[in-house]
Amino acid sequence: MTFASDHFSHVKAHKEAARSASSAPRRMAGTEAERMFAQLALHRAALKAIKSRAAKIAQKREFLPQYAAYVDGVLEADGGAQDDVVTTVMLWRLDVGDFDGALEIADYALRHDLAMPDYISRDAATTLVEEIADAALADPRAAFVDPLETALLLTEDRDMVDEVRAKAEKALGLALKDSDPDKAIAEMEAALALDPKCGVKTELNRLKKAQPASETGS
Repeated sequence: MTFASDHFSHVKAHKEAARSASSAPRRMAGTEAERMFAQLALHRAALKAIKSRAAKIAQKREFLPQYAAYVDGVLEADGGAQDDVVTTVMLWRLDVGDFDGALEIADYALRHDLAMPDYISRDAATTLVEEIADAALADPRAAFVDPLETALLLTEDRDMVDEVRAKAEKALGLALKDSDPDKAIAEMEAALALDPKCGVKTELNRLKKAQPASETGS
């Protein structure tokens, strides 16, 4: 997209979203929302034809900039209407590892109780927490601390299955184990309380055993 068309999409999306009732989808003829829905249908069809997960992620990374101006306009208007483009973009940003971008949308989606598209079985809160937790568990490192903490904070009053929240607490504990062992222990204990089978006992016991020696040496 050129800068001019990008700006047009942003402004039009902002105006449409600001006029929308929070209960009504905005897929009306001639709107920017309708154009984005049509584009999304084409992109989803292209993704469905790809078998490789890595190739799907690479394709989503190419598609995502085409929605950025529209999503920014909707979020700025803060209208709260149900919008499958916005929630799909949140999911795609999670898929490609753009957690800051996904969390920005998640804050909006959760405040306005947006539903995920029909083809997604999980709600927005569960999707957010589980996707970040899975990514963090696959590659445990400190870079995941902020996204995990933010996701857990945004969804702290949301109902979800205990195993999903436990997975996120476990992932946060593992990400913190080197930089903040005390907090890591607290997170792993929280995970264990939610799901006794979450798989933190060995690491939790190791951290606890290391604590007295660490304190003695300080």
